[in-house]
Amino acid sequence: MNYMKKILLTVSLLSIVGIANAQMRGFHTIGAGVEVALPMGDFGDGFGIGFGATGKVFYGITEQGDITGTLGYIHFSMKDESEYMSGSMGMIPIMFGYRHNFDGFYVEPQLGITSVRSKVTIKDMGMGFGNVSSSYSDTKVSFAAGAGYVFGTWDLSARFQAVDNANFIGLRVGYNFEL
Repeated sequence: MNYMKKILLTVSLLSIVGIANAQMRGFHTIGAGVEVALPMGDFGDGFGIGFGATGKVFYGITEQGDITGTLGYIHFSMKDESEYMSGSMGMIPIMFGYRHNFDGFYVEPQLGITSVRSKVTIKDMGMGFGNVSSSYSDTKVSFAAGAGYVFGTWDLSARFQAVDNANFIGLRVGYNFEL
């Protein structure tokens, strides 16, 4: 494990402990949402629009600021699938951030890790070799810069998320439950 991953793992563990401690004291909001992810660059050349869901916790530290934790799953299908070749990529982001509110509008930078898993299958094509499959999985450092608007219990947001060379624009509609 390289030095940067060790630092990020330590920060993530400390954040989880902080959120667990906040839960004992009572963090004030949890949220659930659906996501649409628009892949960018080379990632967008190979994969289509992603769909997924995320859960969020918010721990208020000031009237305008929350520490946030996000866990989710986003699925991308390969663009040029055929009867002989298919593939997909799944991402599990585990992100921590700070959300600052400005009368409904907010900004939210985040840092974390994203587990990435992809799979490609090539069918036999009648040559007698059988189907060939290959998969790849790794955990990458990830960051996001986002903004959104909260009205009532609804949360609409957009973010740029960088995951190595699999970057995307995420659009989220969420519903928040106050505790």
